[in-house]
Amino acid sequence: MKYFCLPADFNTRTIDNYHALNRIYTDSKVCETYGNITINNFFGSGRSADMLPRLDLRQLAAYIDYSKQRGIDFNYTVNASHLDNVEFTQKGMLEFMQFLGKIYDAGVRSLTIALPSLMEIVQASRYDFDIKASVICQVTNANKARVYKKMGLKRIVVDEALNRDFRELKRIKEAFDGDIEVIINSICAKDCTQRMFHYNQISTDSVEVRSQASTEYYPHRCLLRRYDDIGNILRLTWIRPEDIKYYTQTGIRYFKFQGRHTVAKGDPARAVEAYFAASHDGDLMELLDLFNPTSNFRVNIDNKKLDDFILPFYQNEYFCTSDCDNCRYCSTFAQRVINADEVRQLSRDAGEFFKQYDPFQELIDGITDSNSFQAPKEALQMDFDLN
Repeated sequence: MKYFCLPADFNTRTIDNYHALNRIYTDSKVCETYGNITINNFFGSGRSADMLPRLDLRQLAAYIDYSKQRGIDFNYTVNASHLDNVEFTQKGMLEFMQFLGKIYDAGVRSLTIALPSLMEIVQASRYDFDIKASVICQVTNANKARVYKKMGLKRIVVDEALNRDFRELKRIKEAFDGDIEVIINSICAKDCTQRMFHYNQISTDSVEVRSQASTEYYPHRCLLRRYDDIGNILRLTWIRPEDIKYYTQTGIRYFKFQGRHTVAKGDPARAVEAYFAASHDGDLMELLDLFNPTSNFRVNIDNKKLDDFILPFYQNEYFCTSDCDNCRYCSTFAQRVINADEVRQLSRDAGEFFKQYDPFQELIDGITDSNSFQAPKEALQMDFDLN
């Protein structure tokens, strides 16, 4: 049995659609949706508040009750990468304990958490929550997996960078001796140098957005990098419906869709069914976006042209060396299946657009304007005492 975890749009009709699919397919199941409240929420998660539906505890409780009646559980996300250290204060710890009681009363029985400190607080509480380690924990090897196993966790979401490293996935599976979960529609770049910093930005903005510059800084730069080289599109860490079989053969049973920020306007049930059926005819990028495009700068990729792409990764456990300039496999394959002229035009268009619309750059330009910016005199006269 393959189990799928979906971002919650908190729409009961979507739950009905999942329930119908669960009855049609005997080897796949939507087992849970996940998300968090945004009204009177004081504990962050892995998505900016401005991207999520407005939801309070009363609405959450009604949604959970409806879902469970149809055999679908709910997982509450409190997976911020930081909480400004409030959990290390008596006041902050008490408030979090009280918060646990409120969501428990709302029907929550499982949590996705990133911070080990919060995991310990949950385990010390009187509530019998199951804990899943967030992808933000960056589980990249067997050693990290063992730590979470010793902590008593039920499930871990592995780092997206491992999605084509079947050798490491097997090792993690053996070390954890439990359920590991992979994100299947990730459009993050492999080995992204900005990922942890992006998580920190989102965690801060998941309670209250500081500025438009913060929410748009990383997505803009990510998109520009995506089209910088045609091979980068294939280096994104997505998993196609047709390739799910390689992961189940590796021992993986849980598959997670990301997209809490897009699911409400998309068609998640249609995306799920493609993975249930292990086949999708059409644009891969549209499927990964849950049929709700996240950007106007999009390239079309015929999913069926990628049928053999994953095979070298699966058949040769040492195939990927994370040295793309010398390997060129993804770039060469991309030349055969993606319109290079279209990618080059997208790269030019995106670059031109973000030159004119970049809130972060506008802040820099405003501060460094010659009429308004002067280095503090103290900085110019600073005398460093190295003794």
